[in-house]
Amino acid sequence: MYTARTSCSTVLWRSEFKPVEGSSLFNIFTKMGFTNKMNSTILKTSALLLALIIVSTTSQIVSAQQYKKITRLGTSQSICSGGVETAAQLQEFFANNPGKIRSILASSGWTGSADDLLAAVANGDMTERAYPVGTQMAWMGAKVKGQYVANPYREWAGAKSFEAFELNLSSGCQVYQIAIPKACCNVALLSVAPDQATECQAPVAVVAPVAESAPLTADPDAGKKALGLIPFFGMFAGSETRPRYEPAWDMDMKDASGVVGARFGLMKEISAKTSIFGQLSYFDRNSVSDGNVYPDDNFALDVGFDRKLSEKAFIGGGIGAWNVDDSDFRDASLFGHVGANIGESNMQWFLEGRVFDSDSDNHDSISDNKMFSAGIRYLVK
Repeated sequence: MYTARTSCSTVLWRSEFKPVEGSSLFNIFTKMGFTNKMNSTILKTSALLLALIIVSTTSQIVSAQQYKKITRLGTSQSICSGGVETAAQLQEFFANNPGKIRSILASSGWTGSADDLLAAVANGDMTERAYPVGTQMAWMGAKVKGQYVANPYREWAGAKSFEAFELNLSSGCQVYQIAIPKACCNVALLSVAPDQATECQAPVAVVAPVAESAPLTADPDAGKKALGLIPFFGMFAGSETRPRYEPAWDMDMKDASGVVGARFGLMKEISAKTSIFGQLSYFDRNSVSDGNVYPDDNFALDVGFDRKLSEKAFIGGGIGAWNVDDSDFRDASLFGHVGANIGESNMQWFLEGRVFDSDSDNHDSISDNKMFSAGIRYLVK
């Protein structure tokens, strides 16, 4: 249709975290701008980002919707290859491809009737006009990876006006101003207004006087809806491999242990496909080798993002501070995960991998500082 131009352990006797040069994560964290007091920086960064998630949702300032500028029509995203020139050609295309039009309308959240639009085009209830540079559209249809979808908030930013067919369609007591560019047939919605026709006006109801009015009941979800936050909680289990100090040998020894835990977090959607989140986890270690000095349980703080791969699947990652409740063993970490919805519910499964930075002299590789886990989480929405 167009081209959018927008669109691991810490050694026991050290309480300060100092990454060793040459360690597997040293260069990664250095490029990210962390200092030698990395664990403290990660902890502060995590807490700050978590606070920003909450603050951003409670702000009373509503920013203007950002429109993505398009500069060309008639590209590979066109729903009618080669475009149309006359109303008759448009009518023929709609008659032969109703499924494409219905898919676009369904993707857009269209509240009118698709049959009404198809009938209006078939009846020729449209005019020809030119739309100037700067015309904004609530959504515009497109062919994307073989699917016919509606892309939200588009603005024409080409070199000159584009020619189109315009319909002012009444459907469901709403009047929809629709533009269909000749170059691509990509149906676009310009505006919606209430239909002032007599049949759409609600009759005046005669209400008998009431001695007492019933008290209003507050919506228990009103606060959550206003903030736009999605709480979630979950459980996970896996294995953790870390160097742990062994007093008998006076050195770090590679050690693996099982891990089980629970977590709670808050998620904020920042676009149709992307969300940011903060989460606090409690985890319990089992099977730490006898003689190794390391806590049996701790807390962790993470901030990260999720990106939808499809309607159900997602991928994400972020940064974290591990063992936040014990400064002697606090570590910086990077994590990534993949997952998907379970059926049509708000329950999701996930697989997570995590790597830790280490200042161990003899165990500083990723293979010696890692964690893998699997779990489920439930989104409260």
